[in-house]
Amino acid sequence: MDMPTPGAARSFWLQEALTDDPGEPAPPLEQHLVADVCIVGGGFAGLWTAIQLTEREPGLRIALIEQDIAGGGASGRNGGFLSASWFDIDAYLGLFGEDAGLRYGHAQADAIDAIGAFVSDHGIDCWFHKDGTMGARTGDWQEGFGDGLTRFEQLGIADRVEVLSAEQTRARVDSPRFLGGVFFSDGAVCQPARLARGLRRVALERGVHLFERTRMTALERSRPAVVRTEHGAIKADRVVVTTGAWAADMTPFKRSFGVIADYVVATEPIPDLLEEIGWTSQVGVADGREWLYYLRRTDDGRIVIGGGAGAAVYGGRGGGRAATSARHYAEAPARGLLWMFPQLEGVRFTHAWGGPIDQTPTFVPFYRTLEPGNVHAGLGYSGHGLVQTYLGGHILASTVLDREDEWTTLPVNRPEIAMAPPEPLRYPLVRAAAFALEHGDARQDAGRSRGVVYDLVGDAPIRYRERLIRRGAQPQ
Repeated sequence: MDMPTPGAARSFWLQEALTDDPGEPAPPLEQHLVADVCIVGGGFAGLWTAIQLTEREPGLRIALIEQDIAGGGASGRNGGFLSASWFDIDAYLGLFGEDAGLRYGHAQADAIDAIGAFVSDHGIDCWFHKDGTMGARTGDWQEGFGDGLTRFEQLGIADRVEVLSAEQTRARVDSPRFLGGVFFSDGAVCQPARLARGLRRVALERGVHLFERTRMTALERSRPAVVRTEHGAIKADRVVVTTGAWAADMTPFKRSFGVIADYVVATEPIPDLLEEIGWTSQVGVADGREWLYYLRRTDDGRIVIGGGAGAAVYGGRGGGRAATSARHYAEAPARGLLWMFPQLEGVRFTHAWGGPIDQTPTFVPFYRTLEPGNVHAGLGYSGHGLVQTYLGGHILASTVLDREDEWTTLPVNRPEIAMAPPEPLRYPLVRAAAFALEHGDARQDAGRSRGVVYDLVGDAPIRYRERLIRRGAQPQ
């Protein structure tokens, strides 16, 4: 397949965002500073936390360090989906109880509107479109689309979902593979790197001191805490850790989550072909396989698709070759797009990239305060960071300010519900499960049985999660 090598350049999103508006460069830290708050990690979680702190306490001295540039990590590499995750509502109810689980679902739905209002109010042109998301069944073996409508009615949220026939599904996006689906109105897409760079601009305008290309080399948990870097240090009353998958290298979080690498590709601009397949709205699409494909169109007439396969990452090597350079895994979504839309045969793929996901056993994030009580972490966004980091920024800001409010009382504001296996055991387990999911999906796409081994190995993480859900959210 004629496509670029992943990792050879930045993601399409970040290249496009930097071309549109590179912004003023932020210097690396080369001195010793004193701050009220030091935030480690310049992605969505860190930026939203900084912005929330500036709104609530404008006089705070806030320093934010980022080992790359703001948006250079997962925030500039993802698919750009904003989801309320209503499809996962039963998991929230099992983990947190019915009232708290529903509250968390509604908080995510409300966050999508809040993000849309924020980017509009602050002139962030991040291609934000709230046209909903559609789950499309691409094989008779795929379940979960339309089966839970009665459940939505019982929970009083049936107005947020619509079960679709094959014809209704194909009327939104015309793939001959679509056999039916479900439409969630609480869904949006955006250009994630433009969003990250826009948040960066707002933070700088509000006086946040940003230091890019500045890696934390040590964290002294004392009062005040000290964040050490290669050429300087920051002494701060409070420290917030929002480094995502890279936190797996930190001793307190070595078992908090596993790290998997996901891969995304973008086509050349194909506006005429988008018209031909009836993809005239900005609805985001995902299919129902075990390692799902997720795809959306862009404002400049491309299709961006990810998923279908992925790699395991050892420890916290989120910037290593497994996360950025595996050609086989990047070809999976490209082949998936042509399988889903044979009308697109011959389309060129111009960009391919990868990125790490900090995947918790429960698929929900966690928030933990480390001794002696002034170091706070929000991690484990598990591939749903665009919405959950917005909530996380509010949670972390309230935690820093010692406030108990609507954010800190969200049920997700708790330490890890379960721990992942330690390395070196975790890497082969995750790798085996990923292999089994990918190859089991391929067998069923071909009309064959999934196979007992692929079924057992691939479903092991899901079965473990289901046990955790039945047990409820009792931290270990």
